[in-house]
Parts: sequence; C-alpha cells; structure tokens
Amino acid sequence: MTAPIDPNRSLAVSPPALAFPSAPLTWWRTLPPESLDLTAQRHLRAVLVAAPPLPLPGWDAAIRADPAAAIGVALTILAEGVARPGSLDRALSAVLVCAALGDPACRDLLVHVLGRRARRRADLDALRLARRWRGWGHQGSASVIAPGR
Repeated sequence: MTAPIDPNRSLAVSPPALAFPSAPLTWWRTLPPESLDLTAQRHLRAVLVAAPPLPLPGWDAAIRADPAAAIGVALTILAEGVARPGSLDRALSAVLVCAALGDPACRDLLVHVLGRRARRRADLDALRLARRWRGWGHQGSASVIAPGR
C-alpha cells in the first residue's frame, strides 16, 4: 500500500548530485539547456575552478561567469589551427555556464560551435542540440544573474 500524497510536501527542484552525467566538461556538447538547472551550473563551475587553468587572459573572469571573458577565451581557443580537446572543453564549458545563466551572446556562440561541429562531423545529435539552444533562452532565463554581479 502506498502512502497518501501530501500536497504541502515540497518537490525536489533538481536531481540529486549523483544523477549528473559524468564528464561535466563535455556537457556543452551533450546536454540540452533545460538540463542545466542551478545545481548543475554550480557543479560545472566547481569543476571549472578545480580544472587546470587555461593560460589565457580572462580565464579567471571566465570561470566566474563573465560572458565577455568566456567568449574571449573561447574565440582564442577556436582560432587555434587545431584546438586541443581539453582546452576546447574547458573554454566552451565556461561559455556554457554563461549561456545557461541567460547570456544571449554565449548562447549564440554555443549554437554556432555546435552547428559547425554538426556540419564537420555529420553529427545529428550536435545539430539537434544546437537547435535546442537556439530556441532556448527567451523564456525568462535572462533574469538569472551570476554571483558577484
């Protein structure tokens, strides 16, 4: 027999930390925007802080969710002839945090990079993810502000 439902009981807002997919620095290329709730964003930011820093100007600001710094770091990495996967994942994870917080420029860069990845690799999953990000962000996410702002 099941217990009666209590209408006053609060529902869990996000999944437990153990439910996070592994390899958070790859979330930019695997997770849809609605999966990045505040708990997931905090987890990803903690991983970025703990990861080896990128030796680029603006990296410290980028991991503090400064959209301009995150875009600057990402564009520097993307401009390299051959982007190293570890650098690319860290740079675009910083962009992902800002996009999840509602920054439209970071969202647009993420859509562009995912679209480019989809074309170069014939990757339909990347194309679907790019389309989800393109359509997301206009539903009130801009009201979320990164700490320290």
